[in-house]
Amino acid sequence: MDTAFKVGEIVKSTAGRDKDTYYLVIANESKNKIKVVDGVKRKFNNPKYKNSRHLESTGQIAAEFLRNLKNKKRVRSEDVRLILKDYLSKEEVK
Repeated sequence: MDTAFKVGEIVKSTAGRDKDTYYLVIANESKNKIKVVDGVKRKFNNPKYKNSRHLESTGQIAAEFLRNLKNKKRVRSEDVRLILKDYLSKEEVK
């Protein structure tokens, strides 16, 4: 299922070495190429390109991340790590 991922969306990898890893979408290059970061191995200045067929949407969008992009504030890898950590901690509670 090919879906258009939005910038700031939290996604889960479904294939490859990084299977079951959560990422934050930072750019939607084309229908199939998505730039993602996790803040640990893939930092903001060195994103990973993933095929959209190998990603699964969580339905969550990081509003804080989008706000920082819109206001042209610097986005750090630490910010990405915190966003993903918060999301995963909320998912464990469910």
